[in-house]
Amino acid sequence: MRRLRPDEAPPVPVLIEGESRIRTLREAEGQPETPDQYVVQITELWQAAQKSFIAVGKLLLKAKETLPHGEYMAEVEARLPFISQRTAYQLREAARWTVEMDRRKMITLERLPSSYSTIYLLSTFDPPTLEAAQTEGLVRPDLRRAELIRWRQERAGGAEGLHQRRSKLLREKARLQAELMRIEEELREAAD
Repeated sequence: MRRLRPDEAPPVPVLIEGESRIRTLREAEGQPETPDQYVVQITELWQAAQKSFIAVGKLLLKAKETLPHGEYMAEVEARLPFISQRTAYQLREAARWTVEMDRRKMITLERLPSSYSTIYLLSTFDPPTLEAAQTEGLVRPDLRRAELIRWRQERAGGAEGLHQRRSKLLREKARLQAELMRIEEELREAAD
């Protein structure tokens, strides 16, 4: 093998390296031209995003479960690129529920909606409501959150049904607060 002289230029690389290589590969993939090609490519990317949402949620769960108390919020969640802590919470809960449904073989990953917020909403359903949603064919990849909310409202009797449920819950909250005050009073008396 011959050595280069100091004034001699290195040979042209056979393989393109770094950013140039990435750019060349992207150009070789080809750009969509027809509506069908756009739909196929966008769908593939969206499916990859769904898997990413679930993976992000799993990592958030692991961080919350393994880091010392308080460190998750201060050192991880506070520095994430999400708009709110609510987003991190929904991602965690959607991942937790997804893993559980898959483990129980109740709902496979392929049948889940493609949006983490829709999966999160499903995770809030009690078992009979979830079963009804499955029976009625709602649990599917193209399920939209708005459709699920509308279905839940209709099932609960529309806005009137939700108002009645809220009133009932407020009455129950007041009853439980009164009970808690009574228990705290008994504890104070027992401490004296």
